[in-house]
Amino acid sequence: MLDSMRRGANTLPAKIFLGLLTLSFIGWGVGSRLGTSHTDTLATVGDTKITLGEFQLAYQRQSQALARQLGQAMTPDMARAIGLPQRILGTLMADATVADMAAATGLGVSDDRLAQGIADDPQLRPQGAESFNRNYFTELLNQSGLNEAMFIAQRRTAELRWQLSSGLVGGLTVPKTMVGAMYRYQNEARDIRYLTLARAQVEPIGKPADDVLAKWYEENKAKFRAPEFRSIETLALTPDAVADPSTVSEADVSREYERTKDQYGAPEQRRIQQLFFAAPEEAAAAVAKLKSGTSFDQLITDIGSKPEDVDLGLLSRDKVLDPAVAEAAFGLALNVPSEPVKSSFGTVLLRVTTIEPAHTKALAEVAPEIRKTIATKAAERSVMEMHDEIEDALAGGATLQEVANRFKLKLVTAEIDPEGNGTDGLPVAGLPDQAQLLKAAFTAEEGGENEPLSVNRGFIWYNVIKVVPGRDRTLDEVKDKAIIAWTDDEAQVRLTAKAEEMAKALKSGTSIDDLAKTALVEVETATGVTRKAEDAGLGQEGVIAAFAGPKGHVAAIPGLDGTRIVLTVAQVVNPPMPEGAGDSIVIADQAATDVSQDLYAQYLGAAQEKLGTTVNQSLLNAVVGSSNAN
Repeated sequence: MLDSMRRGANTLPAKIFLGLLTLSFIGWGVGSRLGTSHTDTLATVGDTKITLGEFQLAYQRQSQALARQLGQAMTPDMARAIGLPQRILGTLMADATVADMAAATGLGVSDDRLAQGIADDPQLRPQGAESFNRNYFTELLNQSGLNEAMFIAQRRTAELRWQLSSGLVGGLTVPKTMVGAMYRYQNEARDIRYLTLARAQVEPIGKPADDVLAKWYEENKAKFRAPEFRSIETLALTPDAVADPSTVSEADVSREYERTKDQYGAPEQRRIQQLFFAAPEEAAAAVAKLKSGTSFDQLITDIGSKPEDVDLGLLSRDKVLDPAVAEAAFGLALNVPSEPVKSSFGTVLLRVTTIEPAHTKALAEVAPEIRKTIATKAAERSVMEMHDEIEDALAGGATLQEVANRFKLKLVTAEIDPEGNGTDGLPVAGLPDQAQLLKAAFTAEEGGENEPLSVNRGFIWYNVIKVVPGRDRTLDEVKDKAIIAWTDDEAQVRLTAKAEEMAKALKSGTSIDDLAKTALVEVETATGVTRKAEDAGLGQEGVIAAFAGPKGHVAAIPGLDGTRIVLTVAQVVNPPMPEGAGDSIVIADQAATDVSQDLYAQYLGAAQEKLGTTVNQSLLNAVVGSSNAN
């Protein structure tokens, strides 16, 4: 069903109909008369009514469809954020416009023709079936959230829409001159010569004078602002926090080990060396050398590598990315070279230098892990009981420190900023569920009472002891960092000026080769660059700049990683458009679709204006749960 919808969306009438949605928004969003009476009519177009029930059904179906795509429920806030109510109402009003226009122009479709069209539609049959299958058809409707009457109504509207659009703009073509211009625009290719100026071209940069640094700092001090810090204390009650592995007996550990022994097995691992050859013939020649007495180590040396260069590491079979290499390597005897292996990236020779057989870890190796697991599971049962006791203690006036001492829990204190860093600028460790805790702590009041946070299998109590507001640091506090930042900014200012100076020289007739020699950089060339192709050296911004003028055009632009690029267009190639083939057909079809869609949308927009539209805005707001749905 979805495939049929996608294929249907690629037809000319379907693409044209997209324009209807835009016009429908205009029709009811700007020029509508807002209905306010108590009725189940949500909107009208001419004599055609759109009922509340129709809207709710379409809204529910679309919400469920989007929820399946997103993998989560579609809340009213999410629906409003993406404009779902307006889109659905726009679609319904578009259908109403078609129905009204069809009635006015005498268009229609008989029940017999409609039924025959459904029966003949291959997209409504099982794959490979030659005739209509009602059971399959019913299943499709169920999956789409439709009943038969609803589907037939939608099909009838689609037929009327097709008749109306085909009669108005069906078969429209665009002039060959227009197609040719679009083809040349899309396929024009350019050769671009350019220089990349890095920071080395403007160094050394001396330290700034005090007054220069002070002025710069005043303009940029927000970058050095000290964030707000909060001193917090926190107490976590989780199974991990209260688990006591020492209480778990050796017998319990042994029983659990026997029950779960399979999960402590380690697969066979092999250390694999791999020699890569660009051609199968080179690999075959290497095998011939091995058979004549050359060692594998000598082959490594012969290709200019070291043993560590060809070592893939100690890997289990599932960790070897290439299936062919895994199959060959795990079939080799120790230190016996393989025959040539055709991998995903070429032909390789393999050697296994270490084999660690599969084995199951002994009880002694995994006993601490098992003991902790048993203790943690047992602790889960006591967390809720301890939660109630802690709440009672706090309600009785106990401090978090007293609670921690009584229940043998760890009280953690920290002075921290909203990003989780301490006053030294380094991340603070040891805070439980840090992201959730910080979010709560930085919205809480200093010294206030806070509800415990519910976290995975446990709870966190916290207090904000002290709040130190954020502030602007003085220059003396951050002078070293400010000098570094000023130097970075100054380098960019100088690079930009140098690039603009070179671009000016290019425009005045200096060759790019002479400029390159002066700057001690290489001239690079990007050939055959088109508007839709991003060159790795120029980047997207460079491609855009290169197409901003004719042959000889010069531009200076930012490059990657703080560089600057100076470019000139060396050659412009406009390929001739092939007649009736390739891109020209695609362009002509797309242009016809775009023009047809625009004309059809204008027609329907005028039709809506002539027919008149109303929207009961208060009813719409009530349905979608917003005071301003529009």
